[in-house]
Amino acid sequence: MKSLEKIIDLIKSSSKTVVLTGAGISTESGLPDFRSDNGFWSKNQPIQFKDFLRDQDQRRLSWSRNIELHKLLEKITPNSGHEFVKNIISLNRNNILITQNIDGLHQQSGITEDQIIEIHGSAKKAACLNCFQVNAIKTFHDAIIRDLELPECSNCNGIVKVATISFGQPMNEQDMIKASNFSKECDLMVVMGSSLKVMPAGKIPEIAISSSAKLIILNREKTSYDTKADIVINDELKNICSKLNKLF
Repeated sequence: MKSLEKIIDLIKSSSKTVVLTGAGISTESGLPDFRSDNGFWSKNQPIQFKDFLRDQDQRRLSWSRNIELHKLLEKITPNSGHEFVKNIISLNRNNILITQNIDGLHQQSGITEDQIIEIHGSAKKAACLNCFQVNAIKTFHDAIIRDLELPECSNCNGIVKVATISFGQPMNEQDMIKASNFSKECDLMVVMGSSLKVMPAGKIPEIAISSSAKLIILNREKTSYDTKADIVINDELKNICSKLNKLF
């Protein structure tokens, strides 16, 4: 209990907190982990970005998978972990959430877009690869369902893709710069539900530590940063966060 109270004290006394969330916070809402041994990519060949660009069939497959993901996302809701993140972010306009997740559950929990950096993008948006215009995702779903030709960008006629980072696709440079800058400036970082093995997200805590920030890690399993953290709790997030929310 003392460690939980210390976590709340650190959060409430922080002038700028960065929360970093990974797949572990979403799996507890019922969303399978894409990268685990039994995850989506173990059963489905990943679509390489270069193949998406050059092959119409791969683009259609990508959109078909997005339709199936949307069906799942309609069934799941934010959990106590998302509620805890919202409590932290709502404390201070300077607080920022960096998430590896693409499911939009943080927004669904009540966090506004201007306090979220989705470094792996969003599965709920469609963006042009040429002019970056956000297009209506439903028009692409409808084209697949009705077996019609895929639409082009409504602004420049370019190729439109689900706004997530695919295998072989460069990270969004501006998002990574913002994530890095916020991590340099924070005095507290809270990592939740991330193994910190997937790069470049796995390097973000090092940026915070190098700037003398405190580090809290809440994750079911151990991470390579546990020995550098000020507080570590290895347990299911629902067990940890249900208690932390009561202390807020």
